[in-house]
Amino acid sequence: MSGEEEARWKRVDDRLRGYHGVGLADVLDCVGYLREEGDTVIAGGSLAWGLGNRLSDFDVVVVGAGTSPSRVPLEHWVKTLRVDAWTRSHEGVARLFAHASEALESGAPLQGSFGTQEEEQQLKLLHRLAFGLRVDGPPLEGVDVAVARGLLAREYAERARESVLIARLALDAGRPLAATTNARLAVEETLHMVLARRGVPFTGDKWLQERLIGTAPDLRVHHDRFSALPEPGDEAAFVEDALSLVAELGGGAPGGAVWSAPDLALHSPGGREHFLLDPERGGMWELSAEEAETWRGLSGRDEWRDCSDAETGLLVGLYQLGLAGLAWDEGVVG
Repeated sequence: MSGEEEARWKRVDDRLRGYHGVGLADVLDCVGYLREEGDTVIAGGSLAWGLGNRLSDFDVVVVGAGTSPSRVPLEHWVKTLRVDAWTRSHEGVARLFAHASEALESGAPLQGSFGTQEEEQQLKLLHRLAFGLRVDGPPLEGVDVAVARGLLAREYAERARESVLIARLALDAGRPLAATTNARLAVEETLHMVLARRGVPFTGDKWLQERLIGTAPDLRVHHDRFSALPEPGDEAAFVEDALSLVAELGGGAPGGAVWSAPDLALHSPGGREHFLLDPERGGMWELSAEEAETWRGLSGRDEWRDCSDAETGLLVGLYQLGLAGLAWDEGVVG
């Protein structure tokens, strides 16, 4: 290990001992049955970067030449420390980073590039492998930190783009809570993007404020400024200020978007009441007569873009409920 790696190893070891009375050697003993000689163990997550607390779990990835991949983390306990262990082969790690590189080079949106649940888990592992602490074993080949950072910056830029659009549409549609929460989310996503572009290792959404305190005090002021939602009547100014900041920091790039809500069907029993049904979710939502008429107009179209004010208002409301979604023509590149 380099001197920097050894110092970090010691800091993580001391932190675990302070919280749980066990150290990294104890963790290695616990997961030893998963390893062959020469296998590498990487620790990822908040505790590996000096964040987290005594309730945080400790994530490790065991990587070897012939290691069988685990579909879910294998849970262990070392005294009071929960250790979640993933296993991957060298070949699997190489495929994962090759997949990430292809997605990054593509002009298509990242959404869907890691579309299955298993692929989403793989994406989390990519970040742990790229930014984690090598606890034991030789350095891994095929781990490309630049790809991981680029993927993070791109992912959060695309998230911010959607949050910006929803914030604007919700404000125009008279939905101030949706507008302000999405504006604040756009700020947070843009800050993640900037951190990734600066090369700051990724530690997850929930540690953003702590990460800013430790590595980017110039950005922390922006986070603090929008951490609390505005008082009633101040929503428009809050949204405009937030979206102006996002644009200043290079987030919220424009792009064509299309709405979808494929699982919903309108039913109007007796012609007086109107309900949207979703058999997959087992849910039912009542619409007004005007909303039902708007839905009928949408249902007769092949594609939902350039919508009217009434259509947009209805779709934003459905988006708030998780019933409608947005897809984008292009990814955020550059």
